[in-house]
Amino acid sequence: MNEPQRLLLTGGGTAGHVNPALAIGWAVAGSDTRMLFVGVRGRAEADVVPREGIPIQFVRASSYPGGRPSMALVGFVLNLAVGFCQACRIVLTFRPTVIVGTGGFAAAPVMFAAAFLRSLRLSRARLYVHEQNAEPGMLNQAVGRMADRVFVTFPETVRHFPGNGVLAGYPLRHRITGVDREQARARLDFQVPQGRQVVFAFGGSQGARTINRALVDALRDLLPLKDRLFVVHGTGLFKGGTYDAGADTKSRLESTYTEAERREIDSFYVSRPFFHQIENVYALSDLVVARGGAGSLYEIASLGLPAIVIPKSNLPGDHQVMNARAMARCGGAIVIYENVSLVDGKVVEQVDGRALAATITKLLSDPLALASMARRSRAFSQDDALRVILRWIKGGGTTDGAARPTGGAATHDAPGEKPGGQAFEPLPSNQVLLGRLERALSARGAAFRPEDAVPALGDRAYFVSRAALLLASESWERRNVGVKLLGLLKARDQEPLLLALLADRRPVSFVKRLLGGDYVQVGFIRRNIITAFGRIGDPSPEVESALLSAFDDPYYEVRAEAARVSVRLSGGFRNRDALVAGLKRLLRDRWLEVASAAARALGEVGSERDALPVLLALKDARFWRVRAAALEGLLALVARGEGGDPEALIAGLNGFVLTSTDFKPEFEIKRLYGRLLKAVAAREGGER
Repeated sequence: MNEPQRLLLTGGGTAGHVNPALAIGWAVAGSDTRMLFVGVRGRAEADVVPREGIPIQFVRASSYPGGRPSMALVGFVLNLAVGFCQACRIVLTFRPTVIVGTGGFAAAPVMFAAAFLRSLRLSRARLYVHEQNAEPGMLNQAVGRMADRVFVTFPETVRHFPGNGVLAGYPLRHRITGVDREQARARLDFQVPQGRQVVFAFGGSQGARTINRALVDALRDLLPLKDRLFVVHGTGLFKGGTYDAGADTKSRLESTYTEAERREIDSFYVSRPFFHQIENVYALSDLVVARGGAGSLYEIASLGLPAIVIPKSNLPGDHQVMNARAMARCGGAIVIYENVSLVDGKVVEQVDGRALAATITKLLSDPLALASMARRSRAFSQDDALRVILRWIKGGGTTDGAARPTGGAATHDAPGEKPGGQAFEPLPSNQVLLGRLERALSARGAAFRPEDAVPALGDRAYFVSRAALLLASESWERRNVGVKLLGLLKARDQEPLLLALLADRRPVSFVKRLLGGDYVQVGFIRRNIITAFGRIGDPSPEVESALLSAFDDPYYEVRAEAARVSVRLSGGFRNRDALVAGLKRLLRDRWLEVASAAARALGEVGSERDALPVLLALKDARFWRVRAAALEGLLALVARGEGGDPEALIAGLNGFVLTSTDFKPEFEIKRLYGRLLKAVAAREGGER
């Protein structure tokens, strides 16, 4: 008699990892199958899995915090080690024949333990992984190398798993199918009035702060539609750090609206942390507002629902943005990108509530457009992923790694193609984009245009949004990349954010001050903000004021860069006298780079009256680089016709110290002096 199949499912942290595992589990399970789910206590699986009637056990695990040494990294390693030992005990006790992992940090210790025990011949379980996103996470890539097969949703993901990657699609739960509208209405624990158009907004099991806050803000502009609209809001289960999804949403409602307004809102708005029978809400929905996770979008598309997608940016491979753009190409969705704003002097992620309300109102007011989006939404979905996965697990799958679902615009018409046969090009990462733009700037100089350098910038608004979102990062390195990108993208509309960062004078900790730090926005960031202003051009009064203030910045590179950029922007300066006075002050700076930059800049923006005397006075400056910079400034004055009387200028140059510490056949300072004399002589000859 054959031993019953024992199926171990693992994956979690969010419902986006739990639901595919459950879908695969129920598809694979037979009448005699024993199932066990392994997850992390306190996460989405702890709430979702028991409702499915599946036993669950827990291991220790935490998300990977990145490669930089930190206490979080130490905690990750310790949790993984403890979880690995716990998972070994579970695998040895449960004795699974098949293990399916769907990602999330909960899956890592189980899959590592299973592979380890299999190498010792203490387990015979076959290992399978499903990767939902276009760009797999680091842990899933490591786990995937140990698996018998890795099922992927997108064709471009197969390349990450050479030899064992299988294009399958996204496994949907069987109960996410068409539910009778009236039956769904009766099953809900709240009343949806007949005849209302229903908007369902949610940000996944954990919730999305930007969606939650934007929807609350949008309610004011949706009030006029209260008699024909009903909004269902899934706020999310997340309670951690400084964000409690439910409490934050409630607080925002109370702080934004009066009591009378809230009574009106209660007539067309209801919220819940999570919908365990989400199919009932889908059945009543006319429009969905959601994140760009593969699970949410495939569920929405399988039901033919039009969507407003607000993807989370700057995730690995920008997979949510890729998903959202694919659905938008099908015509089934409109994409609204997150942006950033200033709140109490801090840069925070946000979505404009008025823009969201306007998009909702426009779609609901156009039944033909909404119906067209509904039809096109289905083109994003495929419905044979479970069949492909089941064939492999049951032993009937092909072995060439090329199995692919039929249809499915989200997986594109074929690997490497977009719908319609256009070549598919992944969006460049921030670092790749930065490199391309910097090379183009170096090659083209003043003729540089970001849209010419990177063809993918046809959607420039997205790249600007993605760069701006980096400014809200805790990592100064990521903020620095964001600043550089905004300058290269000439993102004038983001100048207020750059100004806010430049003016941020929050001090660093005592330890960091001992190591030379000063402010949270480190000197490199402040310097690159000044550079960004120069690339954007045409300074506003606020930018002009910030440049003048930067002459007094404690970091010398900021002062030097402010002097250089002031030359580039001087044509738009309103207070030229203040600019010249600031540059003259910098001539006394103890840093040679600053004093030299100021001397050159004075020659470009000063005049015979205010710049010539101070530059000539540098003829016996202690450091030869400052004297050389003074000569460059004088050359610029002469070229601009601001050198005064040639004979007087030559007389003023007498006694200019031309020695330097460079032991070369021809000193640079002497060469500059010779050029200056020739320029003065040429001008004198021209005047005669």
